Amino acid sequence: MGKALGNRMTNIRTWLQGKKTYITAAVGILTAIGMYAGGQIELTGLVAAVWAAVQTCFIRAGVDNAAAKAQQQ
Repeated sequence: MGKALGNRMTNIRTWLQGKKTYITAAVGILTAIGMYAGGQIELTGLVAAVWAAVQTCFIRAGVDNAAAKAQQQ
């Protein structure tokens, strides 16, 4: 059982590589939408939260592209 659990965790970690930032951004956007729908934040707060999440994704993609170009040289 211990070895099977270890293999499963390795598979999960492998699947998560390169996706954690995007998953976190999506959760942040969904949370902001829920808070807006519940009246806890105003529209400006919603827009700011979504913009921050989108910027995070763009920065992550830029870092990946820069790293790939550096490895090619």
